[in-house]
Amino acid sequence: MAKVLLERWEQLAGTARYDAKDLAKLCNLSVRQLERDFRHRLERSPQDWLNEQRIKASQQLLLSSQPVKRVASDLGFKQVSHFYRQFKSFNQLTTSEFLSTAKPSDSKCRWRI
Repeated sequence: MAKVLLERWEQLAGTARYDAKDLAKLCNLSVRQLERDFRHRLERSPQDWLNEQRIKASQQLLLSSQPVKRVASDLGFKQVSHFYRQFKSFNQLTTSEFLSTAKPSDSKCRWRI
C-alpha cells in the first residue's frame, strides 16, 4: 500500500507544481491529512518531499541539456537564484559541478537521481 501511494505521489508531484496544497487537492485530502500521512510513512513533511522531487526533476532536465533558466522556470521557481540555492543545498554541488560529474557518453551521473 505504501509503495502504491508513494508512486501515486511521485506521479502527481509535477501536476501539483511541487506544491503541498495542490497535491492535497489532487489526492482529495486536506493539507493536514496529507501532512499526517507523509509524517507517518516518510517521516517528513510533504513540502520537503516535494522540494526533493523538484530537484530530482531538475537533474533529469539538466542532463538532457536544458538551459538552467528554462529548467528553473519549467519547475516553478520564480527566480533562478532560488533554484541555484535549492539545487546546491540538495546536491552539495552547483549546477555546473553537477553537470561536470555526468558521464557524457550515457548521460548518467555518479550521484543518485
